Amino acid sequence: MLAESARDQWEATPLVGVGPLQFGMTRGQVTAALGRGPAMSSGDSAAYPPSDPRAWGNMLVAYFRAATADDVPPDLPGRSLTGGIDDGYEYQPGHRLGGVLAAVAVDARFGPQVRWEGLALTGRVPSATDDAVYAKLRDRGMGEQIRFSQEGTYSYGEIGLLLRVQRAGDILLTRPVFAAPAWVERLGDTSEGPLPDQEWHSH
Repeated sequence: MLAESARDQWEATPLVGVGPLQFGMTRGQVTAALGRGPAMSSGDSAAYPPSDPRAWGNMLVAYFRAATADDVPPDLPGRSLTGGIDDGYEYQPGHRLGGVLAAVAVDARFGPQVRWEGLALTGRVPSATDDAVYAKLRDRGMGEQIRFSQEGTYSYGEIGLLLRVQRAGDILLTRPVFAAPAWVERLGDTSEGPLPDQEWHSH
């Protein structure tokens, strides 16, 4: 597991993006923003390796949804026009292998330290982190969209955050999943929610 000092330091902007990634990006934009290609890619996800080649695992997993006619990728490096080629995939509305970024799952062991308004969310003690997130929401008059998932973790719809847990040796640490507005509803639903099954099999 990476030490805190060795992790990249990112900020989360609820429902907009995390670190250099913005929801709505194409696959090519995600790769350009991260500065390296995925170690593994499929129809609805791409897993990016840690910067340290000695680390076995992923830094994060990017999840994509099919683009619609209303989607316009952010004007960032790697941008592709509708119908163009983006990182080897056609970017077209409804094209399964195209699509746009809808969620980012940050690895508890090797992922960047992501903060929301100063609160560290990656690789932390789950119970203390849940308490801290809830306290922040309560202080802001929020908290109406907190859900308890079938796997026993909390999702916070108002900020598009699912706070999963991940094993690191003999302990469990937080694995934050950040989602775009289109995926907030039922984000923590393991059977009918928007996240691909792959995420629920990540422990």
